[in-house]
Amino acid sequence: MQFQLQFITDELPQTPVHINQRTAVRGVIHYQNKILMVQTNRGDYKFPGGGMEEGETEKETLLREITEETGYTDIHIGVKIGETFEQNIDTEDPESYFQMKSCYYECWLMSDKRAPGVQDDYEEKLGFHGTFVTVEEAYQSNLSLLKREQKKMHDFLQKAYIAQMDQKIKEQVTFAPEIPWLERETQVLYKLNRTLAEKIADAVCECGKIMLDAVRTADMVETKEGHANFVTVYDKKVQETLRKKLLEILPEAVFVGEEDDVHVSIKKGFAFIVDPIDGTTNFIKDYHVSAISVGLAKDGEKYIGVVYNPYLDEMFTAERGKGAFLNGRPIHVSRNPLSEGIVLFGTAPYYEELSKKSFQMAYAYFKKALDVRRSGSAAIDLCSIAAGRAELYFELRLSPWDFAAGALIVEEAGGVVTTVEGGAVTLGQKCSVLATNGRCGRLE
Repeated sequence: MQFQLQFITDELPQTPVHINQRTAVRGVIHYQNKILMVQTNRGDYKFPGGGMEEGETEKETLLREITEETGYTDIHIGVKIGETFEQNIDTEDPESYFQMKSCYYECWLMSDKRAPGVQDDYEEKLGFHGTFVTVEEAYQSNLSLLKREQKKMHDFLQKAYIAQMDQKIKEQVTFAPEIPWLERETQVLYKLNRTLAEKIADAVCECGKIMLDAVRTADMVETKEGHANFVTVYDKKVQETLRKKLLEILPEAVFVGEEDDVHVSIKKGFAFIVDPIDGTTNFIKDYHVSAISVGLAKDGEKYIGVVYNPYLDEMFTAERGKGAFLNGRPIHVSRNPLSEGIVLFGTAPYYEELSKKSFQMAYAYFKKALDVRRSGSAAIDLCSIAAGRAELYFELRLSPWDFAAGALIVEEAGGVVTTVEGGAVTLGQKCSVLATNGRCGRLE
């Protein structure tokens, strides 16, 4: 699912209490470039839908509610894309609590066939009517109303607190919002309004918590083929969590993870290319220079890149043609020449035949630059070039998951990425990588 949200207004007490539970079903109904929503006379937007009646399935409830609230009848219901959970003191019975789970389904309006809507008194009073609106328009409208309502609540509670302190009132006071569903629907719209790159970043950020919460034990590490080539239980856990989350975001994509035994073709359509923990040796040693790297390819070409360093809470993102960003702020490569620059390099440690050449190149660059650095994470090094923290990075052999995200981030930040030999970097095979700010280049 794309989202699971909770809205706990009132915590349950320690003593037993009666709970009124309800399940509702709501539709995110697409039509051309807009969605069909219900607008009230207060100006807010809500997704068509409501509570289930006895004997109904979720889809039967949704079709009935859509027709009642909007009049439209020709609806195709797809898959469930999200859930929300709400809990508060029941306004109709203050001795009880109210819990509601809302299930959101992705739907499509197939034609303009309509039937007379059948609304209850409450819906008629609020002026429910179906309308077509973009997700952005609905979100901004609801957000404005939500901020206004939150200010009202703040002012009300402040006045009530002062009154209680002055002993003008003795009883506990509560604030009942004018639009009870406003926060829920605003947060759902926020989730739907996220770009593809932002949704990928959200998934990656959640997986960063797995790295931060890791408990290091003697049996968490396995050895793979090659010198100092390790995998941990956390690499596998992050990868499987990403597989689930990313394919929920883009079900038609294929998934290529470093820890997979077999790698599928990425030549056609969308493909996630994932390094669950880039800098595994650093991670094992609790040396905080590791990152999660997710590249999204489209027809074999770099399309979206996301690299997250959870230790510094730095999220690098890029989308082809739209620039590169660090925590939402634009970044750009530096304009320094090599003589005023820092050179980053990787030692290609899994390939011992390249070790001597790697250090020879590093020494040659050291003689021309201010200094050299070796971090142990190709993804972080590439992002350092993109952010202008260093001017050149090279490594003599990398796998696509090492550079699929970072290379795009460098390019979108104004840098240049090639092989060390000067050729094109492709996502279908291992190759050397040379990333620069455009002013620094290959050794002659």
